[in-house]
Amino acid sequence: MKNKQLVSMCVAFAFVAIVYLVSSGGNDEPQMIIGHEPLSDLPVGKIQSIQITSINETSAALETLTLTRGKDAWIVGNGRDYPADSGRIERFVKEFTEMKVLRQVPASASQLGRIHLLDPDSGGNHTATQVTLLGSDKKVVHTLHLGKEIAPAQASDSTSVFGGGSFPDRRFIMLNGNRKTIAVVDQTFSNANPTPSDWLNKDFFKIENPKSIAVNYAGGQSTNSWKIANKDINGTEEWVFDNAKKGEKLDTSSAPTSPLSSPSFKDIANAEQAKSLDANATKIEVSTSDGFRYTIATGQKNADGDYALKMDVNGTFPEKREAKTDEKPEDKDELDKTWAEAQTKLKSKLETQKKFTKWIYLVEGYTVESILKKRSELLSEEDADATKPPTGGTAPLPPFRNLPPFQPKPGN
Repeated sequence: MKNKQLVSMCVAFAFVAIVYLVSSGGNDEPQMIIGHEPLSDLPVGKIQSIQITSINETSAALETLTLTRGKDAWIVGNGRDYPADSGRIERFVKEFTEMKVLRQVPASASQLGRIHLLDPDSGGNHTATQVTLLGSDKKVVHTLHLGKEIAPAQASDSTSVFGGGSFPDRRFIMLNGNRKTIAVVDQTFSNANPTPSDWLNKDFFKIENPKSIAVNYAGGQSTNSWKIANKDINGTEEWVFDNAKKGEKLDTSSAPTSPLSSPSFKDIANAEQAKSLDANATKIEVSTSDGFRYTIATGQKNADGDYALKMDVNGTFPEKREAKTDEKPEDKDELDKTWAEAQTKLKSKLETQKKFTKWIYLVEGYTVESILKKRSELLSEEDADATKPPTGGTAPLPPFRNLPPFQPKPGN
C-alpha cells in the first residue's frame, strides 16, 4: 500500500512539474514575478555585443546602434569604430540585472501599441526601443522591448496599470518577444538610445604649459597669421609677439595663452565633414615647456557652428637631467629619481595623446574660436581718451592753475 502511495505522489509531483515548465516556457525563460529581478543572473561577462534599435522621432527612420566588446574596451560601431564609454555601458547593463517587477501586465497583440511595445521593425508610432544582447558566438542571449515610460499612479487613478503623474520612474518591458513576460519594472532605461555620439568615450587631449602658440591661415588669409611666445624678459616671463613688427605690442588680455587646456568633442566627423580639412585648413601650432609639440588642423565652420578638427602630437624629452650649479652631491640620487619619474609620466602622456591622432573630430565652435583670432585682434590699442599732439604720441594734461573766485556780473 505504501508503495502505491509513493508512486502516486511521484506521478503527481512530476505532473505538477511538467505543468509548471510548460506554463513558464522552460527553465531558461525569465519569470516575471512581482518583487523579483528576472535578469539577476544575466551572464554580463559573456555579453560581447549590444544592439539598440528604435524609430527616430524626427526623421521617422529606423536606427540601429551596435556596441561591441573589443580587446581593450567597448567600441562604438556605425562607421566610427571609436572607444565607447565603458562606464555608461556597464551602468546600462546593470539596470537590466537590477530591474524589479512591479506589476504583471497581461496584454493582447492589439494592446501592444497602447503601451509602446510594437516591434520597431513595424515602423510607425508607439514602437518599442529594442535592445538585443548577444554572446561571443553572436547568439542572442536576450531581446528586450522597452515600452512606454510611466509615472506612479495618482491617488485618483491608483488601479490603472498605465500610471499617472508627470515624472516617469518605471517602464513597460517585454522579454524575448513573449507577451506573457510583459510587465512594469522599476527602471526607465533612459540611456537606451541608438545615437552613436552619446556612447563615445569623451576623454580628450589636453595642452598644458604652453610656451609658444601660432595660428597659420592659408591662401589669401595668410596675412592674419601670428605667433606669440612666453619669453623671459628682464627676469620675468611675458607673452609677446614672436618676431614682432615695428610698433606692435601684444594685448595679453585678449591673447589666447591657454589654448585647448580642456577641450571636448561632439562626435567623430563623417567623410563629408572631414572634407573641410583640405589644403586651406587653418593650422594651430603649440609648443610646451614639457617638450610637446601639437599641430591642430581646423576646417571651415559648418551650418551647425561646428568645426572638423584633427590633432597631431610629438614630443622631445632630454636624455639626462641637467644638474643645477648649487646642487649638493648628497641630493643627486633623489633628484635623479624624481626627474626620471617625471620623464616616465611625460612619455606615458605622449603615448596616450597619440591615440587621439587616428580620427577627425567634430567640435563645437567655442572650442577653437577663442584661438582663431586675426593678428590685428591681438594688437594692443592705445587709450582712445588720450590727447594726442599733432605729431602723434600722448600729450600731457596742462598743469592745474588757481583761478580767481567767481565774480557775478552786476544785475545777476
